Amino acid sequence: MSCFLRARSLHLCSEARVLLFHRTLSCVVFSILTLIVLPFTSLGQVKRVVIFKCDGLPPVAVDRFVRERDPRTGKSQLPWFDHVFYQGGARLSNFYVRGMSLSGPSWSLLETGQHLKIKGNVEFDRYTQRTYDYLNFIPFVVNTTRGARVDMPAAEVLDSIGDPLLIDAYAHDERHISFSLFQRGPRFITYQKSMENFFKRPARELFDEWTMGLGMREALPEQLVRELIEKLQDPNLKYLDLSLTDFDHAAHHNNDRETHLLALKHIDNIVGQIWTAIQKSPVADETAFIIVSDHGVNTTEGVYSQGYNLVKLLGSSAGGGHHVVTKRRLLLDYAIKGMNPFISLITTTTRDSQYLQKQSTDYPTVMLDFDGNERASIHLRNSDLNQLHILLQQLARRDLSEPLRKAATNTFFQTLNANRPSWQKSLGEMNEELGALRRSIEQQRVLWEAQPKKFTKEELAQGRDDESKRVYAQLNRWLNAEKQYSTFVTVMTNLLALHPENFEPEKLKIEEVIAKRAMGDRNTIHQLQNYVVGPGPSGLVLNGDGSLNLESSFRRINYFSLLNQVAVRNNVQRGVSNRPIDIIALRVPSHLLTQLNEPNLSSDAVWVYGGPDRQALILARNDERGLSFRYLPIRGLTQDISGKVTFEQISWQSGLPLKIFEDDQFAIPVEHRARWLSEWHTDLEWLTALHRTKYSNGLIGLHEELAQHPFTRLPLNAPGLSRNDMLMRRFTHRQRELVETDMLLVANDHWNFDVRGFNPGGNHGSFFRVSTHSTFMIAGGRKTNLPKGVEVEAPYDSLSFVPTVLAITGKLYDDSNPIPVLWQKGFRRFPGRVIYEILPEKNLPRNIVVTGEAGTP
Repeated sequence: MSCFLRARSLHLCSEARVLLFHRTLSCVVFSILTLIVLPFTSLGQVKRVVIFKCDGLPPVAVDRFVRERDPRTGKSQLPWFDHVFYQGGARLSNFYVRGMSLSGPSWSLLETGQHLKIKGNVEFDRYTQRTYDYLNFIPFVVNTTRGARVDMPAAEVLDSIGDPLLIDAYAHDERHISFSLFQRGPRFITYQKSMENFFKRPARELFDEWTMGLGMREALPEQLVRELIEKLQDPNLKYLDLSLTDFDHAAHHNNDRETHLLALKHIDNIVGQIWTAIQKSPVADETAFIIVSDHGVNTTEGVYSQGYNLVKLLGSSAGGGHHVVTKRRLLLDYAIKGMNPFISLITTTTRDSQYLQKQSTDYPTVMLDFDGNERASIHLRNSDLNQLHILLQQLARRDLSEPLRKAATNTFFQTLNANRPSWQKSLGEMNEELGALRRSIEQQRVLWEAQPKKFTKEELAQGRDDESKRVYAQLNRWLNAEKQYSTFVTVMTNLLALHPENFEPEKLKIEEVIAKRAMGDRNTIHQLQNYVVGPGPSGLVLNGDGSLNLESSFRRINYFSLLNQVAVRNNVQRGVSNRPIDIIALRVPSHLLTQLNEPNLSSDAVWVYGGPDRQALILARNDERGLSFRYLPIRGLTQDISGKVTFEQISWQSGLPLKIFEDDQFAIPVEHRARWLSEWHTDLEWLTALHRTKYSNGLIGLHEELAQHPFTRLPLNAPGLSRNDMLMRRFTHRQRELVETDMLLVANDHWNFDVRGFNPGGNHGSFFRVSTHSTFMIAGGRKTNLPKGVEVEAPYDSLSFVPTVLAITGKLYDDSNPIPVLWQKGFRRFPGRVIYEILPEKNLPRNIVVTGEAGTP
């Protein structure tokens, strides 16, 4: 018996040890999970986020008037800003746009927390002239009424590449969203209510206003504020936002103190209304209130923002005699046609065209996006397409001599054959993608036909009707894309089918081999430095050996020299340069920079041109330290016809692009600058050193704007991916590549290119600190434990916004990875840093990851 008991005791001890081990293991696992998960799920109790998005709101203006006393009251000129954010919350004094200070791209960074995929307010497809107009609300509203659209164009583009928006972290019935560039879902009731409330006012007040002109512009914003305040009483809503453009519009038109103060007082009043409503709401103690802006405004009292007409320059003989396509109508206030918001493209015809007279509709040769004021992006039709077009016109002449005909034919095929391999490769790939697109269209058609046509009240609350409409919207987009790209492919196939043995130019119809309204592939640097704009002054000219003299037979322009030398004679403002264009920038594939001895370069570098002797290369790489940059001063960069790029490295000196070396606000001491600037530094190190300079984080911004950033959720080599899905992904990649422009132009200080109206009060779009400096303030209820009376001076950029919001609401594992629920919704690791200074708890483990690599939670 004693042996049995002893054995039983040992067995029990063994069981106890096993049980103890399991419990210990469970505690360890739980502790690890607590360390990983709970840091951001226990940051106070932020159960609701309210975001006030103020377009163009500069923190400098807010700070100025918060600190200024109102002589009537003795309080701050902006009492609600002062009370809510300065005394009761936290604010970042150095928060910046990551890229250029342009609304479409800037808001995309703030909405996604991912690197830029949208690079302008307007984007053009080089093959089809399809226009992505991210700011035009009216077509969106009309299309939603007939069920053809559910989301704004910017949201559709981001959906296509798999970058979710911040609002997608919340269920449809947990969010209330305003009208914005990234709007999801129509809000017809808002329009109805705005009109009802507008006309509910006393009859005399309406009559008095009618005699002066009805001010209906404010009706919609007032209704949006009214709806937000009403929705704050619903405890089921976890995310609410409001987007307004008051200060941006005021600053564009006026630069005086009184106008700016009036606009800020109006915003301050709305801040007060929202904060008061939050305090009365059921979840006031657990609500975080945020105000954020996409950029600042370059506005200075006493200085008018001068305008330069790039459309006129490019249409002139000196500029190339181009028919120029724009999205915004020139001098809009004086154009009745400009009132039509459904005109997708406007072509400005020139009389100085060298070879396309009266063909502006069929053959424009420039697409120009000047929207953004202090910057413009230019698509030039591929120079070799121009040359082929000119030669076909010449060969169609009956009076062309036989020697010239032979030489022109040889040159035509030399040009065509030089491009044939790359063009044939692209067409082969596009035919594969179009096949996949047609198969996907049929699948989508079946899916659409299977969608329910009626929905219950519960299903409507969950957004099931919008999900169904998105199926149709996708089908509609694919049908249009298939038609447009098929047309381009057919014409280009006809061109490549030409060979000397079957060539009969007198029988050819040019439109059957040179695609109408197509720019073709992006120009190389060599093409932009030797761009063909027309036949030479003497027409086609022969060399002594009977070949065509290419220098004399074609008129060429070096667009870098032309644009850099643009100057005005009657500059009337002291202190404003007579040169409208500051820098020209474009992406350069790193593999072309063979003379550099730099290992592990990222695929893209940026060439910044400030003149023949004032140039720079911004090099990038990803390594164990994250994303790093090097600024390399150079001069005389050229590319020969074979593609070889050469340049001369120069020493650090004043006058280089971005003017870093000589800036008094550059954080590196003068005696150490040359050495420091010659080394590699992370983006955070560059931001810390440069953010107070005139161009602030422009070095980072140029790379953000011009480099191609990976589509994290659309890898082409994902395991288990079907052939059709891979081709559809490749097609999506191609569509984003086709909107890439040839050149980015950035204006000099107090200049702008907005020929729609020139905005005399002020502008944005550049990399100047005054334009990129943005607002970010936060305040919270008692249980949120958000800081009070805190000013964060450390610099951050807009990639930090989304991960910080998700962090305070407990939706991150650490400072970059979303929780599994969000992972399933498409969220991936964030490349930006969480703003630790405003988190409720400061003693959190920091594991900052800035590479943007994808990983599992």
